[in-house]
Amino acid sequence: MRGILIKSIGGFFFVADQNKEIYQCRIRGKIREKIYPGDYVEFDKKNKILEDYYPRSNLLKRPKVANIDQVVVMHSVKNPDFTPSLLDRFLLLVESSGFEPLIVINKIDQAEAGFKDTFEEYKKAGYQLDFISVKENINLNQLFDRLNNKINVLTGPSGVGKSSFLNKVIEDAELKTAAVSKKLKKGVHTTRMVELISLPNKGWVADTPGFSSISKINLEIEPDNLSWYFPELAEYNNHCKFNGCSHLHEPGCLVQQKVENGEISARRYQSYQQIYNKLKEKERKY
Repeated sequence: MRGILIKSIGGFFFVADQNKEIYQCRIRGKIREKIYPGDYVEFDKKNKILEDYYPRSNLLKRPKVANIDQVVVMHSVKNPDFTPSLLDRFLLLVESSGFEPLIVINKIDQAEAGFKDTFEEYKKAGYQLDFISVKENINLNQLFDRLNNKINVLTGPSGVGKSSFLNKVIEDAELKTAAVSKKLKKGVHTTRMVELISLPNKGWVADTPGFSSISKINLEIEPDNLSWYFPELAEYNNHCKFNGCSHLHEPGCLVQQKVENGEISARRYQSYQQIYNKLKEKERKY
């Protein structure tokens, strides 16, 4: 039977079938070190043996999560206050890793009137945004619709409400492995495991220690490729006067014209400039 690996711990591999029924399996053969949460697997339901895994579409390297459809980048309006430059860097990390980002803004119950204006530049750039309050249950069903039928990874800076969101999901979904997880985690002195948590639909969200707690985001991007990860700039990459235009100082640069005309966010463009210069400086050091 086909299933999805949701976690592995203590020599056991937890597999969910299409109805999200969880099976605690042993593994057969030498694939123990080759499979990760998110992998689609073949398992013997009767004997609870994980037999093989299917080819994966992608793999997040840190931490290891397979077959990711979407990365949920969560920030908050208040406590901590929203920092656009930090969101820009998270988006770059996600997109340069080859994954599709979904921006989720939490704690809107604390927001002032007109707060959505702050995020218009992201909508204009083509990003999807959801505005929620985990505490007050605002727009959570709308968010779940975005996460349905997908393997999602949750990331974002500390304090924005990721843990509260996961606790809400676990409570609402009545995760069947919760008791087992607590039992097995006792006495385990290793890095917290990666686990796929069941959403109240057909989706999953990965609780990913490490990826969700990045304090300094190290971008492994070539400076001359940076503009491809700013969607509003990438649209004009092949329309400037010079091939390989950096969009910083070249004459006949269409991007600079769009910024001057207000068609591209000046704040986002400034963020692009700052990151480009830092990447160039890093490149020169090597």
